[in-house]
Amino acid sequence: MLVIVMKQFRHFESQFCRVLMVTAAIVFFAAAIDAQDNENLKLHSENGMLNHLAVGIQSGLGGTGIDVAMPVHRIVTLRAGIVGNAVGDIKFKAINTASEITQSQLVEDDAVNRARMIDKVELAIKPRFWNAFVMAEIHPFPTPFYFSAGIFAGNRTFLHFRNTNDGALESLYDANKKVEDYNTLYHTNYPPVGLKFGDYIFTADENYNIDVKMKTWAVKPYLGIGFGQSMARHHRLSVAVDAGLLFWGAPEFVFNNGKKIKSTSKESGITHFISWFKGYPMIQMRLAYKFF
Repeated sequence: MLVIVMKQFRHFESQFCRVLMVTAAIVFFAAAIDAQDNENLKLHSENGMLNHLAVGIQSGLGGTGIDVAMPVHRIVTLRAGIVGNAVGDIKFKAINTASEITQSQLVEDDAVNRARMIDKVELAIKPRFWNAFVMAEIHPFPTPFYFSAGIFAGNRTFLHFRNTNDGALESLYDANKKVEDYNTLYHTNYPPVGLKFGDYIFTADENYNIDVKMKTWAVKPYLGIGFGQSMARHHRLSVAVDAGLLFWGAPEFVFNNGKKIKSTSKESGITHFISWFKGYPMIQMRLAYKFF
């Protein structure tokens, strides 16, 4: 699990570095424009409601996005936009649980024997997390620090797990059906045949694929703190860094048919991790340009 998480964050890091390179180019270009706009600086220092507009781009652990900002009070700025992941698939090998079956009757079954011949299966994690948001920034002190609070709303799927070899898991599907029949007939409690992900077992569907989604709340409150300005008071260009928690509930693993996957353990591993992972850490860097 740790290896997979590290791979995911390396993908985020790679994407973040690319965005920072683009951001640096924009900063250079915008600075050149800003140098030509000194005669308008007094206009941009006026306080008021909805009398200024800034457009920004951002990137970080919450993804990459764009937003607009307007002042609604002397110390409050309102931002609205969309943000999401733009990273590629993360691939890893998952262990086939059929190889762990030792009960003699099951091992003698042809379907189980075929499944036991498969050692590991390659899965791809597809980050597909997009949200629209509305956020208020409160600057109560004459310093660059501020508080932020808002609401994110979007798709519930944070990660999508699928095997890379489409329709190739017929043996796992057949073996799992045999285990289900065996448990029903003999009142046993053997675990499903599928692919291990921590304390969870992903079983193949009728299309012979692993199709599992990690789901969260559709509407997610956010609280954070920031440093910088989303709308510069005396300049056109501004930079800010915002860090906080996106509260999305305890994530669930769900099959494509909507059935929730039960963990094989309640006290350790990824199950214990998810039980308290109800807030997703967000660190976003934002570059904005003030149009008026």
